[in-house]
Amino acid sequence: MRSYPQTFEQEALWVADQFLGDPSPFLETWAQHLTDPLDVPALERALSALVRRHEVLRSTFTDDDTGAVQHVHPVGAVPFERLPWPGGDLHDTLRRAGQRPLDLTVAPARMTLYDYAPGEYVLLLQIHHVAVDDASLALLDHELSALYTEETGGEPAKLSPPGTTLGAYAVRTREAGIDPDDLAFWAGFLDGAPGLTQLPPRPRSLPDRRDTTCDCVRTTIPADLGQAVRAAARSLRITPNVLMATCMAVTAAAVSGDDVIVCSPVSRRGAPELDGVFGCLTDLLPVRYRVPADATFADVCAAAKRVSLDVLRHRHVPYSMIGRVSRARGLLSGTRLNRIGLVLDETPGTLDLPGVRARRVHVGGSAAKADWLQYVVADGEGWDVRADYATAYFTADEAAAALRQWLTVLTAAAEDPQVSVRTLYDRLAGTA
Repeated sequence: MRSYPQTFEQEALWVADQFLGDPSPFLETWAQHLTDPLDVPALERALSALVRRHEVLRSTFTDDDTGAVQHVHPVGAVPFERLPWPGGDLHDTLRRAGQRPLDLTVAPARMTLYDYAPGEYVLLLQIHHVAVDDASLALLDHELSALYTEETGGEPAKLSPPGTTLGAYAVRTREAGIDPDDLAFWAGFLDGAPGLTQLPPRPRSLPDRRDTTCDCVRTTIPADLGQAVRAAARSLRITPNVLMATCMAVTAAAVSGDDVIVCSPVSRRGAPELDGVFGCLTDLLPVRYRVPADATFADVCAAAKRVSLDVLRHRHVPYSMIGRVSRARGLLSGTRLNRIGLVLDETPGTLDLPGVRARRVHVGGSAAKADWLQYVVADGEGWDVRADYATAYFTADEAAAALRQWLTVLTAAAEDPQVSVRTLYDRLAGTA
């Protein structure tokens, strides 16, 4: 067994988990609906080969007198269980299954194969965020497909070994430390930022504290609107991520004032050697949006683009340290930096198992990471959209209304990026 410090990203998640009850908000899920013949022993062998390739899947997590550590075991396995389908709605049942606790001192993941119906299966990977990020799930799709193909007598997988390990990355980044100039940037960037005291869809009394109980609300962006959104982003010389996050900032500013923070994930995978590494190599970045009523949507997007580029240049400060800086510089206590967030996935992976049809099932969060965390996943020319929301702050009707408001702004911005913010506010007032 070899031991390494946890990465900054892992440590923040692991420490937070020690103070939160079950279910942990950091339990992630990857689920597939499979039809046609499935070679279950070959799938198990492919999973075992994946674990041999990636150290984090055979690591355990704890602390000692040196701090938070990860222990890499020479052999190990992701527990694999085969169960009958317990019944119920596909999404609801998988969400409940994804809430089962994982003991990080034993294994960071669990794989379950459900016998869903004759000739149909549901495959669920439950994995803690200390061991995975979105890029890892795309890697999972690619490598499990190749390994299963080999195990069923097809082409050899021919997978290159990872360029480094998560443990080596943790050692290197901790030895390098945090650039003081980056910390100074965040202190200045967040200085005077107001707390987000209200949440869409309308001003209302909100409790001071919440637990992590959450639910989710869903919608889809059809292909024609998806094409219009991408065209509008090109015309504004921004990414769809900036455009969609600006829509979220507008909906928040309509109820909370014209200075709001929207969080989005950032990847640490800049070095080529990290491309093939399975593990948590992402963190949150708070982006500050100014949304004056007399501006156009295009103006707000242009400012958001400039701010986002500044933020990215200073992305190597862990979110946990940014939070301490913000408290020191006056962001209101109790209002939190990560009340609302957006995660956009433009290139989701695809599981390709010979002879098997696979369809990804996007499962709602086990618990609330933020008050409102919205996932937008490309599906052809359109997107699937899911928002996990804290039930202490949103009823089901309020959550549905909040998502409709975001879609209202997105549709208006796609039709006319020069629409005024005041016009958008007026439209939102009619949907609250």
